[in-house]
Amino acid sequence: MIVISILFLCLLLFFPETALAGSKYGAALWITQLLPTLLPFFIAIRLFDSCLPRVTQSRIFLLTGILCGYPAGATLVANQYDKGLLSRKQAYFYLGFVNNPSPMFVLVFCGATILGTDSRQSALLFLFLILSSLAGSLLFLLLASVPHLPGHTYFAYRNRTQPICITEGATTAADSLSGRLDRIILDSFLLLVKIGGYVIIFSIFGQFISRFPGSSPSARILCSGLLEITSGVSYLQAAAINFCTKKALMLAILSFGGLSAAAQTGSVLARSELSIFPYLMIKAGNSILAWLLIIFF
Repeated sequence: MIVISILFLCLLLFFPETALAGSKYGAALWITQLLPTLLPFFIAIRLFDSCLPRVTQSRIFLLTGILCGYPAGATLVANQYDKGLLSRKQAYFYLGFVNNPSPMFVLVFCGATILGTDSRQSALLFLFLILSSLAGSLLFLLLASVPHLPGHTYFAYRNRTQPICITEGATTAADSLSGRLDRIILDSFLLLVKIGGYVIIFSIFGQFISRFPGSSPSARILCSGLLEITSGVSYLQAAAINFCTKKALMLAILSFGGLSAAAQTGSVLARSELSIFPYLMIKAGNSILAWLLIIFF
């Protein structure tokens, strides 16, 4: 952590223009994309949880995370896990499955804008993303159930059915609607502020990678996508590589989600006992499976 802190400080001091460009890009992404799309969703989820708890306790409700993008799926899974509705193994399964880029981001920005595909091809791209996510989660669930593998021991003594008691932001029947809504908005906005900080930090690193001399286009795209998916996907549009390679790189980047989305997910899971490392393992497997899907189909 000390090395990363010193490196980050040196980048800010010795390359201020590049750092400023990355910071502006991350801030614009947060204001124009994440804030308007995620804040209403976070507020709605907390309102549902407060007024209609039976709805949010359904496993089917977790699938709505697929429609909302990072890290909305993680928010839904963490809520059910904190209430004792999911075991740890089940929570990681759903984290790998429902915590993905939103359909609008994949269909409009990635498919139509970056790749220039029609609606059918863009829909297939999103379908491959969901299939690879489901397959990766199922594979991780299968491997975690094998007795002689380390994952089996990890889940064996950490599964639980008792809910975690979270007093912060708790509501009672006597609370007024306005007071309850005030707390919900404040909690949701504070979470988005943390997410925005992660986006800006990783966008700065991504800006340095994009300007690194001597690297191939594919390497720059992969490294940028490893940090932040929007940056990595954006560089595909003008990259001097064939269409099939572009599509494979894009699907691999989208399936992994980038370290920025992982950090956003980690901020959502901070109140739970869930670790970010099994989630990263699942997303890495999703990325490999997505690449294989494109190759075979």
